[in-house]
Amino acid sequence: MNFRKAARREALAGYLLIAPAVGLFIVIGLFTVLFSIVLSFFSLPQGQLIWNAKFAGLDNFKDFLLGGNYILSGFFRQALVNNLWIAFAMVVIVIPLALFIAVLLERAVRGVRLFRTIFLLPMVTSSVAIYYVWQGLYDPTGSINQLLGSIGLDSWRAENGWIGEIHTALPAIIIAIVWGALPHSLILFFAGLQGVDTHLYEAAEIDGANAWQKLTRITWPILKPITVIVVIMNLNVALQVFDQIWIMTKGGPAGATQVVNVLVYQQAFFQDGDMGVANAMGWTMFMLTFVLSLLSLKLFRDKSGGNRIDQS
Repeated sequence: MNFRKAARREALAGYLLIAPAVGLFIVIGLFTVLFSIVLSFFSLPQGQLIWNAKFAGLDNFKDFLLGGNYILSGFFRQALVNNLWIAFAMVVIVIPLALFIAVLLERAVRGVRLFRTIFLLPMVTSSVAIYYVWQGLYDPTGSINQLLGSIGLDSWRAENGWIGEIHTALPAIIIAIVWGALPHSLILFFAGLQGVDTHLYEAAEIDGANAWQKLTRITWPILKPITVIVVIMNLNVALQVFDQIWIMTKGGPAGATQVVNVLVYQQAFFQDGDMGVANAMGWTMFMLTFVLSLLSLKLFRDKSGGNRIDQS
């Protein structure tokens, strides 16, 4: 009997200890999520108090998805296209490049610590500082234009800066985002390579396999589960990108680098915006990210049920 009382007291003490954390989660986490969902069906123009919100039903979604508000719909489509271009670059550039560098680092004998430090610099540096540096590089008087001028390629210079001209702004932003995202994928691939049995490579060499065959028939199949994580992670980064754009261009010039999260921020806090529309956009992007993540899982899932290595 005394044992039961002691167990109840311990359980009660445990509940009391976690109560503040649970309370904060309910108030700050769960409540704000539910409130955001509800608000996405209301109209709340910027500057009005919450109790003045008017029920709008699906009109908020129709405005930017189906052309209910022609101007806003155009902005959203352009922003979404830019997000998808960034996502495409994050998958087709970051992942192969991160895997290639991880393989080189795993096989390097000398200077591996130095190279690891260089490639991991974006992770340990403030993102605000990083993108201000990139902004300086892309400036009309920045290092890139100066370098091109010094080697006689004046015709290649961007007179208004590389992020100041419509046709170069988005590619320049993508390069900066790719550079910042590379270390995260690199770490995951490098960690995965540590678990690859070296005897597999030795056996492949005996059979006459070249470097490409070892990569595609040994390394890649073993790293498939990690690749799924890397793809989903990079898609999330691409579809939720905000600080890089806001720091460097704020969506300009002429919307060339506008992304959905910047548009959401402008709708939520700028004049003539609507908090309800901003929340509707945010949840639309959440659903898009969720669907693309599921498609990535389906695409990269090993249908054989394991990480079987092709022996042919």
